[in-house]
Amino acid sequence: MGALTLVGAALSAASAVAASQANAKAADFTAEMAQQQAGREKQMAARDAAAQRRRGSRQLATARAQRAASGVTAQGSPLLADEALAADIELGAQEILADGAARAQRQQQEAALSRARARSTRTTGFRSAGSTLLTGAGGGGFDLGIRI
Repeated sequence: MGALTLVGAALSAASAVAASQANAKAADFTAEMAQQQAGREKQMAARDAAAQRRRGSRQLATARAQRAASGVTAQGSPLLADEALAADIELGAQEILADGAARAQRQQQEAALSRARARSTRTTGFRSAGSTLLTGAGGGGFDLGIRI
C-alpha cells in the first residue's frame, strides 16, 4: 500500500508542476502581448502627433496665404497670431505623445504584473508538488527521518 501511496503522490506532484507551468506560460504570453501593445501605442502616438503637425502646418499656411491675399503683412499682430497657432499645434502634438506614452506605460505595467504572476505560479506549483510528495511519503508508512 505504501508504494501505491508514493506513486500517487508523485503523479499528483507532477500534475501540480505541469499545471503551474501551463498557467505560467499563459501569463508569460499575456506579458509579451502587453509589451507588444506598449510598442504599438508609442508608434500610434508618434503617427498621430505627426498628423497633428501636418494638419497644423496646413492651417498655418492657409492663414498666411489668406492674409497675404488681403494685403496684410506678417508683421505685428499677424506674426503673434502665427506664433500662437504654431505653439497650439505643437502643444496638441505633445499631448498626443504624452497620452500615447501613458497608454504604453500602462501596458508595460500589465506586462510586468503578468511576468510576476508567472513566477509566482511556477513557485506555487513546485511548493505544492513538494508538499504532496512529503505528505505521500509520510502517509505511506515511510520514515523520512525528520524529527521536530
